[in-house]
Amino acid sequence: MRYVIPALYVIASYTFFLLPRLFGDVMELKLIAILLPFILGLVNLIVVLTVGRKWPRKTLLNCAPIIKYGLIPFYLVGGCLTAGTTILAIFPLPLMVLFGLVGVVFLIFGYGILLGSAPYSIAYLVKARKEGAHCRVTTILTGICQFFFTFDVLALIALTLKERHLVKTTIFVCIVTGISVLIGIVLIATCFVTA
Repeated sequence: MRYVIPALYVIASYTFFLLPRLFGDVMELKLIAILLPFILGLVNLIVVLTVGRKWPRKTLLNCAPIIKYGLIPFYLVGGCLTAGTTILAIFPLPLMVLFGLVGVVFLIFGYGILLGSAPYSIAYLVKARKEGAHCRVTTILTGICQFFFTFDVLALIALTLKERHLVKTTIFVCIVTGISVLIGIVLIATCFVTA
């Protein structure tokens, strides 16, 4: 049961832009569907601040990768879309400035989802610090990293490897992400070469 809310958060983060189409003309349900990741982010925070205080450190360390590793494709695709729309906004053509606004909207939604994914990681850091598993500097630096794209996942990878917890999963995620990034670079380079 402890892992259901993090899993729901990941699912909601991927489907929040698809759900409004299911509700037809009911604007209230469309708005709730769009805001679902933010609502579940608040639920994450409430769960961590109430029930999560009693959970052992390893349980929190299990919940954090569910969210962080589960959102890696979301951030890769979202980051590419944000960068692409921002680059398109630079071209001096009519209405291209609107692409910049789309990039800002992508960035706001992405950062909101990033904030909703941080409570489990920060709760783990606090509990690990209290138990003496990490020094103060590590706790502070990795805690700050939880609020920045890419660094949040890198910090969690370092923590899981340091704890020797979920090592095989972490290595697998690193390999798959690396291969995906390389494939993406090759595809983009191919598009530029053939154009």
